Amino acid sequence: MVASLRVRSFLVIAAVALSMMACKADTDLGKAGCHLLKALPDGGATNVIVAELSAGKDFLSFGSVECEDLICVLDQSGVATVLAQATANPAVLADPATGYCSHACAQGNTTGCTPQFQDLQNDPSLVMSCRALVLDDDTIAEICKDPVKCQEYFNNSRSAFFCARGGDGGTGS
Repeated sequence: MVASLRVRSFLVIAAVALSMMACKADTDLGKAGCHLLKALPDGGATNVIVAELSAGKDFLSFGSVECEDLICVLDQSGVATVLAQATANPAVLADPATGYCSHACAQGNTTGCTPQFQDLQNDPSLVMSCRALVLDDDTIAEICKDPVKCQEYFNNSRSAFFCARGGDGGTGS
């Protein structure tokens, strides 16, 4: 009886420990270093370079292989930083533009955009929120009536909302 109680206690403790480890969602959300991409006329993709960035805009890129969800964002604050570096060192203008991994989210969702890569959630400067980064949902729905265009422009993601840092700064590429 005592051995049976010990085995049960061990199993309960093991189950609790395993469930606590399973609750930690270590994803690449917020991970830096993904490449912003743009479509080529032939249907291929190439890197966006720093010289192609515009101040005051967020940039969203689909197809970034460095990210689980293939979505890379460079918010307007990041753009400002990169452009300031390019002012100090013009050679930076020819470099590929990089951002951080993101994913689509539901408008109004306050929990789905907590960075989970390593310990990014513990850095207040890296806080992310769910916000519109591309066209509104009605425009996306209209474009996505054509599956080829939907794939080309949105990689079949029909959401205007993505996890990003900073405030709503408009749309990008």
